[in-house]
Amino acid sequence: MGRPRDEELDRKIIEAAVEEFYRVGYTALSLSSIATRADVRPGAMYTRFRDKPEVLEAILEHILSADVRGMAELPGDGPYEDLLHAVREVHKSFSDADVFAIPALLLQNTEEAQGVEEIIRAGHIRRNRHMTLLRPALTAAKEAGLVGKDVSIGFAAAMIVGAYFSMLLGMDHSDLPDDTPERLLATLGVTP
Repeated sequence: MGRPRDEELDRKIIEAAVEEFYRVGYTALSLSSIATRADVRPGAMYTRFRDKPEVLEAILEHILSADVRGMAELPGDGPYEDLLHAVREVHKSFSDADVFAIPALLLQNTEEAQGVEEIIRAGHIRRNRHMTLLRPALTAAKEAGLVGKDVSIGFAAAMIVGAYFSMLLGMDHSDLPDDTPERLLATLGVTP
């Protein structure tokens, strides 16, 4: 029987992997650079991870668990209010400096990025806090007739999140009007 895992060492390595990912991106990320950042022997890395995609999965899981801890619940005040609350949560979260890191990797048209595209889509994009709030709120709004029958929940959620990415390419978060969530819902035809 092998030695039990050292949870403190595991945490140190994952945090170093996240920091290294944000610092150098996925392409330049290496198990040895993570080991250096974590101040551990390279063997400690290789006993935990086989390759970069496996490290990326661990990074995504770490980020997702942090997202879930910081996620607000839907208030349950009605379909429109819940949907507006979900969009406001997206609005608030886009002030994070690292908000572009994972989706930006998808936008890179490198062979390496294409090789991990499914890991990112399955692990991060569909399960992130935005989608876990937006999808149920959009579903309830659709059932209440606030969202058209022809509107895809996935498309509407992606459109809302994508709109924020697009806006933030051209302006600072602090420049976004306070009523941006209401404006986005109005473009979907959703009004109180």
